Amino acid sequence: MPDQPQKSSLLHNGLVLGFLAAFLWGTHSVIVRYLTSDLGGLQIAVSRLFIAALAIYCMLRLMRARVSIRFGDWNFRLAVLSTVVNYILFHVGLEHTGAANAMVLENTAPFFVLIFLYFFADSAVGRTDILATVLAIFGVFLTVYRDFEGGGGPLFGDLMEIGAGLSWAVFLISSSRAMQSSQTTVERLNFLFGIFLSAGVLLVPLAAFSLQMPTANDVVFLVLLGVLPTALAYYLWYEAAARVSTLTATLMFAASVVFTFVNSALFLGATITPLAIVGATLIVAAIFLTTLKSAKRE
Repeated sequence: MPDQPQKSSLLHNGLVLGFLAAFLWGTHSVIVRYLTSDLGGLQIAVSRLFIAALAIYCMLRLMRARVSIRFGDWNFRLAVLSTVVNYILFHVGLEHTGAANAMVLENTAPFFVLIFLYFFADSAVGRTDILATVLAIFGVFLTVYRDFEGGGGPLFGDLMEIGAGLSWAVFLISSSRAMQSSQTTVERLNFLFGIFLSAGVLLVPLAAFSLQMPTANDVVFLVLLGVLPTALAYYLWYEAAARVSTLTATLMFAASVVFTFVNSALFLGATITPLAIVGATLIVAAIFLTTLKSAKRE
């Protein structure tokens, strides 16, 4: 068993890796906003998954590691299924509700994680966990409050985005648990490669109904989307999830909202409001609350 300094180092490294993943996830909306002017949502999603799978495969081959997919792993199958459901609900839901609504509702995932941990995983859920989750969700709401909008069929779209949050919670729990029991980087990369490839294959039939020819610029941005906020971001998050608690790993996903509006300000000229700054502070505070709890428990 690692001693106290080693445990503290693992938590610290996990936080650093998690925030790096959140930063890369924060570039997602900037890239997708450009691509949706030419391509359909599911076409973007499938392309992203296959490019990410190729990137992870190349990493494994450079490491001279054996490539394998553990179809018999229950956590793996849950992660693949929840990824497929999440991509469908999130992208279709965006057609019926505002982007800000989608961001907030999908980030209800930490709430569902708490419920799953308490009722189905027989895990202790304390007041600190509940407080951190409430702070994070409220922080997400504040960061995008100015952008709330209607349009289309908002109730239908919002329900789909809540479903996306529920499916994302399943992904976060199954992935986090698999990473905490993993031993090596190669094992984690293989797990991730299998998810990207399997989910991409399952989504191909749906994406085939809305295929459009991408331009040269679209191809460049699809590659960036597949490599940075997908392959690299998920890999960093998986490394973080192997070092921190399930709830901390979940809340790190909410931190991507912070970097989303920072990147929007840098690249799209969006305005950062005082409410957004307060919301970002709450999200970061929630992450550190759960980290401190884990450190005290150790």
